[in-house]
Amino acid sequence: MSGDFQKTKIQYFCGEAPVVHPATGFLYFIDTGNPTCTELDPASGKTVEHELEGNFQCLGFRESGGWIAVLDDRLVTCDENFKIIEDLGNPLKGRKDMLLGDGTAGPDGCFYFGAYNCADLYSKDGCVFRVNKDLTIEEAVGGLALPNGLAFNQDGSRFYVTEMFASCIWSYNFDKETGEISGKKLFAEIPEENGLPDGLIIDAEDFLWSAHWAGYRLTRYNQEGTVERVVKLPVPTPTCMAFGGEKLETLYITTARKGLSEEELAAYPDSGDLFILDSEIKGRLELFFKG
Repeated sequence: MSGDFQKTKIQYFCGEAPVVHPATGFLYFIDTGNPTCTELDPASGKTVEHELEGNFQCLGFRESGGWIAVLDDRLVTCDENFKIIEDLGNPLKGRKDMLLGDGTAGPDGCFYFGAYNCADLYSKDGCVFRVNKDLTIEEAVGGLALPNGLAFNQDGSRFYVTEMFASCIWSYNFDKETGEISGKKLFAEIPEENGLPDGLIIDAEDFLWSAHWAGYRLTRYNQEGTVERVVKLPVPTPTCMAFGGEKLETLYITTARKGLSEEELAAYPDSGDLFILDSEIKGRLELFFKG
């Protein structure tokens, strides 16, 4: 990585789920503690704050236009201006203390998102759901303590899941023709002193990037799960990342103020900002939900 961090002047409670539109290059990310989505035009630096109909947890681009979005208690589709078109319901209905979380589009054209037990974050009640192209929803992976970052490798043969409160990242075999997920293997364990693994993305070299909640860092892993580099941050809580820019060599990093004491906020006043870093490493274009 080269150069100093740039950052926005807007303080977010918990910036999350950054995505870059392949056609426009605009960055979108949400504040999970407030019903807002920020749109950033990288060319001008101008930001627009979109008011949302609820607290969104993640966003995905739809091939037909607009968005698929996960709220904490339901799944919806939206138009380009984030107006809800269709409520797809809550697959957790009847499951006490369960909320929905982070998600991403897969190489099979489906959308994958996590769920977790908010009353016991270490509970293995967590799971990953799949939204099929006909908009039906089914459980794809179970038995996880807060599945958070989700990512697929370039050829669509591997599916990676961050199990945040087990402090690890799992690797699965993935069949993009059938959606079958199998062969669970431990990809990486995160030492306690490095914080908790949060958002997860994969770059153009098939290396994984993990943000560390309360860890002051990002970690880049090679395909074998070995740490290739650590990027230190001047705030405790990075949440997720996205590559953008003309050559996909700009790294956007969302961060949070959530969970920090008044003393910590005073010590790290940039917490909650969006950080921007020039990179010699190239990212990947976003996948689209084809439902």
